[in-house]
Amino acid sequence: MSRVENADVLLEDAIRMMEGGQAEHAPLAARDFFERFLPVSRHLRVLDPQVRLVIGDKGAGKSQLFQALKFPEGQALLTKLASDQGQVTLPLERVDWRVGFETLGTFFPSPPAFGKLKGRPVEDSRLLWTALLARALRHEIRDLGAALPVEYHSRLTADEAPNELGVLVDATRTVEGQLITVLDKLEHRLAQTDRYAVVTYDELDRVSPGDWEVIRILLQGLIQFWSVYLRRWQRIVCKIFLRRDLYERAAFRGPDIAKIAWNPAELSWTPGDLYRLLFKRLANAGDSMRDYLRGAKLRLDQQGLLGWIPEGVDERDFVAPVKYVFGEYMGSDPRRGLTLRWIPNHLKDGRGRIFPRSLLRFIEEAAKIEKRQQAASRPRLVHHSSLRGGLDEVSPFRVWELVNEEFPWLQRIEQAFKADPFRVPAERKLVLRALTLDWSGEPDGPPLTEPEALLGYLEDLGIASVRSGGKIDVGDLYLLGMHLKRRGGVARPRL
Repeated sequence: MSRVENADVLLEDAIRMMEGGQAEHAPLAARDFFERFLPVSRHLRVLDPQVRLVIGDKGAGKSQLFQALKFPEGQALLTKLASDQGQVTLPLERVDWRVGFETLGTFFPSPPAFGKLKGRPVEDSRLLWTALLARALRHEIRDLGAALPVEYHSRLTADEAPNELGVLVDATRTVEGQLITVLDKLEHRLAQTDRYAVVTYDELDRVSPGDWEVIRILLQGLIQFWSVYLRRWQRIVCKIFLRRDLYERAAFRGPDIAKIAWNPAELSWTPGDLYRLLFKRLANAGDSMRDYLRGAKLRLDQQGLLGWIPEGVDERDFVAPVKYVFGEYMGSDPRRGLTLRWIPNHLKDGRGRIFPRSLLRFIEEAAKIEKRQQAASRPRLVHHSSLRGGLDEVSPFRVWELVNEEFPWLQRIEQAFKADPFRVPAERKLVLRALTLDWSGEPDGPPLTEPEALLGYLEDLGIASVRSGGKIDVGDLYLLGMHLKRRGGVARPRL
């Protein structure tokens, strides 16, 4: 068996460029960020001035797109790409991008501060978002706020986050009319100078992690606020990045959400998109990796800030490079499946969705295993057994990130499945039995606790799915992480 020359170096480069698929690492310089970033044509609809809501699942790239728009270079790049494709965009040269909410840094209130709004009405949430919008636009309104009380104006324009939110809400209630007048003046000035202020909101699921009541109230307040001022302000524009399950579960009903969501942009990925992202990252890992990939007949274009980009857009365009890097089959013959199809099929969730974060983490883990076991022979870089091992690593990670970042109650269900195991596809009654739990006293419980409701939520999240015969299935992306096994499954290789 002969390995690829410098295989360990190439694998280390691959590991570095995957980065676990995370967008929340330490901030990167513009060039480093965009060498890892893939603009997807469908996603560029976010630049349409009529798109106010951007919907995506966990790991679908909401934060990557949000971060791209924070770079002046990114704004120019994405606007040009969208314009070249004939999409309607805001006029970049006249747009000021502002952050309405994110968790990075200390400018916005902390989760514990938001948590103190528990029990307050949605009206208080709406008032809070009014104040936070003014803070986001503090530079623009600094000289327009003379009518506001000095103490309140100072609170809005201070660099430090306002963490006494009850005080801020009560103060905003008192001066709301004056504050709206200030924002109206800003709208008028922007119209006169033919400019726009675009305010972006991300990571709204983290305003108060684990406290569904607080999250729901805050989201409803934000939607209510913008539904009121959507038509009043044409130059102050919102872009709300929202996780799909929050959109579907946060009691968004009626005219308020209809005004915001009539023309949403949805972040979805095809297998072709994901392979293009994967090989873009590999191609930008360095000269050695590009020299290796030339043997895969992978056609690459150099596109400035974006670095090297594969020409293919469809899954079939990556047949040759997948075969070259990972092998044609997941074994010695076709019976084990084509690698090209095996990878996306085993990373799909219960709703058929594939997420870039899961793919990148999967390849990173497979590369780490390959470095240890050195099983691939030329020209392959990663052996099929390493790919199978990578899947075993990415499943617990996917569950872990859901538990630790957004759904702490999912750990209770994971433990319940471990204590009362079953094989999938499983009879519905077995799953409901495992989901019959006492949630009293749980501070971070799910929004609904009845077994049927919990199963419905697991289906919404893509963890579980219902087969045509009524049995409950769990895809490979979540199988090991939820301590489950598949009927008729083969033993995993020991690595």
